[in-house]
Amino acid sequence: MSQTHAVAIIGLGPKGLYCLERLLSEFYARPLKQSLHVHVFNRSASFGASPIYDPQQPDYILVNISVGEIDLWTANNPPIVAGRGPDFLTWYQQRFQPREPLSGKEYLPRAVVGRYLVEGFNRIRDNLPDGVRLSCHHGEVTDIEPSGTGYWLQFVAAEGHVQQIVADKILLSTGHSRLRPGNAENSYHEFARRHSRAAFVPYVYPVKETMRSIPTGTKVAMKGIGLTFIDAVLELTEGRGGHFYRTGQGALAYAASGKEPQSIIPFCRTGLPMAPKSYDLPQFDRPLTFIDDSALAALHERLRDRKLDLENDLWPLFEAEMELNYYRVAMGSGEWRQQLDSCGKNADEMRSVIESYHRAYLTAERFDYRSVLDPAEYRRFADGSSFASFVEQYMEAEIARARLGQAGSAIKAGIEIWYELRKVLSGFIQFGGLTPASHRRLVEYWFPRFKRVVFGPPIVNIEKLLALCKAGILDFSVARNPSVSLDESSGCFRVCSDAISGATRSAEILVDARYPPVDIPQDASPLYRKLSARGMIRAYENRETGLSSSTYSPGAIDMTEGSRFVIGANGQPNEDIAVTGIPTEGNLVGNLTVARDEYSSRWAVQVMEQLRWREGR
Repeated sequence: MSQTHAVAIIGLGPKGLYCLERLLSEFYARPLKQSLHVHVFNRSASFGASPIYDPQQPDYILVNISVGEIDLWTANNPPIVAGRGPDFLTWYQQRFQPREPLSGKEYLPRAVVGRYLVEGFNRIRDNLPDGVRLSCHHGEVTDIEPSGTGYWLQFVAAEGHVQQIVADKILLSTGHSRLRPGNAENSYHEFARRHSRAAFVPYVYPVKETMRSIPTGTKVAMKGIGLTFIDAVLELTEGRGGHFYRTGQGALAYAASGKEPQSIIPFCRTGLPMAPKSYDLPQFDRPLTFIDDSALAALHERLRDRKLDLENDLWPLFEAEMELNYYRVAMGSGEWRQQLDSCGKNADEMRSVIESYHRAYLTAERFDYRSVLDPAEYRRFADGSSFASFVEQYMEAEIARARLGQAGSAIKAGIEIWYELRKVLSGFIQFGGLTPASHRRLVEYWFPRFKRVVFGPPIVNIEKLLALCKAGILDFSVARNPSVSLDESSGCFRVCSDAISGATRSAEILVDARYPPVDIPQDASPLYRKLSARGMIRAYENRETGLSSSTYSPGAIDMTEGSRFVIGANGQPNEDIAVTGIPTEGNLVGNLTVARDEYSSRWAVQVMEQLRWREGR
């Protein structure tokens, strides 16, 4: 028997960091008979920070959560072996000593959060329990191969040399991967090879390096108008020496450096940028009214007989919850609000009060979340410039709403309850709780729409987009649901909106400004390709049998419930390899934050129990 156990954590962003901390604390609280060697692998030299929180990225790239939510040291059972470190606010105050202390509602540079994560890792590394050795490997694990009772990990170091490292237990915490190009992407690459002026950029990150290749004065079309798009746009403008400033009226304006592209031409399904978050977004969950313990118990009871249908079983509760939070703000603090609150959990009584309220106030705006999801859906636009003007007006309106916040904007209060609803929903979506058809509709229809209006950037980033529109750099004239064609005569990508008559633009550069979705069968990383080819992993499928047998595969890796052991092509779980974070997205929900979840503790306990069992054999 080996005298040392070996555990590998592949990917040491926040998820991997939490698991490392719990593993070491479990070992300290209940040591093994043998020593423990922990290998941590990271594609960057900044251990503890994923590429999203790269400490070297520009300071104008902001986090998408308020910094008051960030705290590495919330675990307490067993106690943290390194001792409780500072939460982010305390750390920031000590590190930077600002004149005014942070309130916790700020959205700071992601690089600063990355430094906090790295310093947290260093604290853990410097306080290892006796009997533990920690090895840090900068580079990429490209294969995992079974060998006896353990595994050989093939590791390609950043310097290029290849190593073989043995491990008994492995955690896949790999974060985002690129996907293998499809037919459209291959055609864009081939087009760029034929035309010297053309270029296709398939992936934005690392944003400074990828955007550097785009020449000054070119026209750049960007697919996707989400958070990744904002990062790319700011790199091509602020990152090239331009700067934003406040006018006398308080609006943000842009002063160009002359190094920007001639124009940036965004496009996506709706043609609309994300709505900014409310300035007063709560740092803690708001209590739900209609989705309480009894309602959840009733829904789980139904799971004994069948899978849940999204629209029939869950959506009425979601709509009631959004409606209640909307009218709590719309009615103010007087008699109507008191009547509304007196309805308690009775949705019929609530709607009766709402109808009486609208009879009394005929001009009061009704709650309509569908018009918020796509306010341009039933509008017609004469040309591209009219749509571009609509987008500017939309951004101005959304900035105003976000400044009012949930306390002052009824629609923000109603729609942003989705922060809490999403967490409830995650308990039903995972491991086939919904029918395959409902699962597909949630992932492919509802999630993208609510993501745009609920999980957007801080207000200042939408102010910057608006300033760039007014400066003539951002051009939304073909943004709504266009097609992309290849113009061989000009050597340009041609973008034509299917929703706006005559709206066409040409661009020498095409950028895919989206974060790639999780798709294990199409993952381009050597590790997942080899694991798939060897049958050690497979994609998750939500299956429903019966009269209408159906399946849906959201792209997530297949794994066991609770323990998250990977499941191979033979349908058998592998208790030596577990997975967390981004590869599970689509089966699990909500892997995109630095928040700690309960899985890190569960995984650490499992690993220690399994290693202890091996010692007793």
